[in-house]
Amino acid sequence: MEKITPKDRGILREYAKRQLEIAESDEMKKKEALWYAHNDFKTREPVVTLERWTFDGEFSLLYELKCETEAARGIERWFLGNMINYEYIHDDTVMPSVFPIRVNAGMQPFGIQIEAERTVSETHAYKLRYPIRDLEANFDMLKPSPIWCEKEKSAEYRDFVNETIGDIIPARLAFCPDVRHAYNVYCLMGLEVMMTSMYDCPELFHEMMRMQTEDCLRLWELVEREGCVFPNNFNLGIGQGTYAFTDELPVSKGEPYALGDVWGYLDSQETSEISPAMYNEFFFPYYKKASERFGRINYGCCESVSEIWDDSVSKFDNLAKVSVSPWCDEEIIGGKLRGRNIIYHRKPHPNYLSGERFDEKEFGDHIEKTLRAAKGCFLEISYRDVYTLRGDFYRAKKAYIIIQDLIGKYW
Repeated sequence: MEKITPKDRGILREYAKRQLEIAESDEMKKKEALWYAHNDFKTREPVVTLERWTFDGEFSLLYELKCETEAARGIERWFLGNMINYEYIHDDTVMPSVFPIRVNAGMQPFGIQIEAERTVSETHAYKLRYPIRDLEANFDMLKPSPIWCEKEKSAEYRDFVNETIGDIIPARLAFCPDVRHAYNVYCLMGLEVMMTSMYDCPELFHEMMRMQTEDCLRLWELVEREGCVFPNNFNLGIGQGTYAFTDELPVSKGEPYALGDVWGYLDSQETSEISPAMYNEFFFPYYKKASERFGRINYGCCESVSEIWDDSVSKFDNLAKVSVSPWCDEEIIGGKLRGRNIIYHRKPHPNYLSGERFDEKEFGDHIEKTLRAAKGCFLEISYRDVYTLRGDFYRAKKAYIIIQDLIGKYW
């Protein structure tokens, strides 16, 4: 681990003191209590957040890094990001009082390295070079996935952070498993070959899905065996703009922890263009098997969950949150979730915030529709996939205020 200078250490400690002061404020204690009650189905008061990483580049113009060493700068960026969220967005995100460190555990699907092409002018767009052009002809490329679990390296970084700021903002390990079968298949062959393969060679497609499911199960066995499962039930992002606060996890009374003690995340947005029946046949059984040991799951990205709810997604026994994307029928999924202990996790359309002009009336109408559709549900609104605020740094804060006003009026 890179050594940091006394100067850098002093800078980070000042950041930590300022952040802790905000984290311990009455405002943050109230927001934290709301999150726990929300995630544990004890209040119907909605929570609202905006995922910032997609437009962070715009905010980078507002500050200069003070630290000199890259190790210190990594921590400094975390502090600055939290302060930017507090100053310019000020949503229901809770200022962290701990420094979360995710245990690095994962797998390389089928042992195949996927190459991506990017251009200098692009920030997020890329093009993949798909190694499989014909599943039947290239099936022998699929090998058991290499898996890894870096408990020691994660613990080493935790100790490094704690030596620097741990008496103010302590570091904490967490394990956050995910299952993204459809994304893995897409990276291997692209959407066209993925879709035609289900028709041309269904048996081989099922075998491919079975293989990566078994690889996930091998990974879960490894992380449990190595003692790498740490609860993620605190102020920690668990995918899709949400946070993991809960008093219902972990269920174990102490170490060693198991997969049943943590939240997991799943999505399958790459299957949006196949029929619900095909999703139910070729994908859902494998998602369910790979994730059924998780304590809770947060499901969905941009796919239309209303299309696959009845025969598939509703069958997850440990489902706690489900994504309601802009392509989802809000009224249908509202009717399915009303009265159930599953959170209606709404993702509003990003164009309202990223357009040349922020039309507050149109945006308000969009949110009002959600509030009416989700009536009687446990509602969470996570604004994400906003790639620019057009230089209007306070636009996200304006949106949050509008949403809260509408919640007060219609909820």
